[in-house]
Amino acid sequence: MDPSSISRPRIAPRVLVALALGIVAAAALTPISSGTGGDDIPFWCLGCGDYALADAAANVALFVPLGWALALTGVPFLSGLAVALATTIGVEWLQHAVIPGRVASVADILANTLGGIVGMVLPRIHRWVVETRQRAAAASIVYGVLLIVCLGAGAATQAVLSARTLYWTLREADGAPYVPFTGSLKDVRVDGAPIALDRWLEVPAGKGRDIAVELTSGRPDTGLACIVIAWMPTGQGWIWLEQRDDDLHVHFASGSDRARLRGHSLWLRHVMPAAAGVPVRIQLAVRPWSYRIALSTNVGNVIREGRIGTGEEWRLLMPGLREWGPWAGLLTAGWMAALLGPLGYLASQRSRAAVEVAAVGAAGALMLLPVLARCAWLSVAGWCGAAAGFLIGPLSRGRSASGVWLP
Repeated sequence: MDPSSISRPRIAPRVLVALALGIVAAAALTPISSGTGGDDIPFWCLGCGDYALADAAANVALFVPLGWALALTGVPFLSGLAVALATTIGVEWLQHAVIPGRVASVADILANTLGGIVGMVLPRIHRWVVETRQRAAAASIVYGVLLIVCLGAGAATQAVLSARTLYWTLREADGAPYVPFTGSLKDVRVDGAPIALDRWLEVPAGKGRDIAVELTSGRPDTGLACIVIAWMPTGQGWIWLEQRDDDLHVHFASGSDRARLRGHSLWLRHVMPAAAGVPVRIQLAVRPWSYRIALSTNVGNVIREGRIGTGEEWRLLMPGLREWGPWAGLLTAGWMAALLGPLGYLASQRSRAAVEVAAVGAAGALMLLPVLARCAWLSVAGWCGAAAGFLIGPLSRGRSASGVWLP
């Protein structure tokens, strides 16, 4: 019997639609804590918010699976568009009226709808690309080049900025949504030397990245309060510390701030004392590609460390302000798998040799990028994800193809 005539079990398109809707519900209809930066964004405002680009990209990506699943059902394009639009309007209404901590906006509706359109168009693009081996080979080359460029740009965007002049102060920016800090700032030291507040400080090249802050904690029930901030001459904050309830917020400036992407904004949950007036010491070690936060109180020590490198670009887009902890490795692996999967699949449409060339090229580029950018190496989880994602392409091609590998 001809193997191509054997029918293989396939997931029903309607099941895929249900799964896509489940993903939308899980991502958009779960409550979040208030005060994460979107509470005051007007509904009709486009491009508002500190993370406008990150939120838009995430909202587009969220609805791509739904559009793709709708296209597989064979519904007309306008009908699929109506389903995607109705879904996003329903989600935004629930966020506005029911879900705590969520903020509805017309920008989300537009981004979600665009994601649905992209998903519905993808099957058509796929059929056109794999129609000939030449198109598949060209597409794999273009995708590989764009992938390396985007990975390099993503790593560069995450690098902590270097500041040659800083203005350390207790005063926040005009219009900032702060309440007065009820604690007191005792001392700020840079490279071991005490500094004077409210005046410009010249920072020698390569210096000024070891900071110690001594304070007494504020009341944990007064809202978001600014502890200290270091301004750059551009008017952008280089680093700032905030307290809300018993949480400590630490932010390091990077290129992602200007791009409205999510950068190094860390909420350390339940690390501040539960009462006011308790001595606290915070030590910060800030480097272009890493940082370390050490907090000491009368009840113990808390240490948080982070590194910046290839495979961490998902942090620029990931919604929410939280510590990802043990999930970070899994997210890095999933991110790299999602990025390398299309490359392996496109190369497999050409030939086995194309797959081997693409694999060697991708591995070489991932090893070369940290050398050129001087960032951290791709983690073991990232390498595992990249390998698994790349292999998905040839395996899926092998299951769907009726013949053998092309020479």
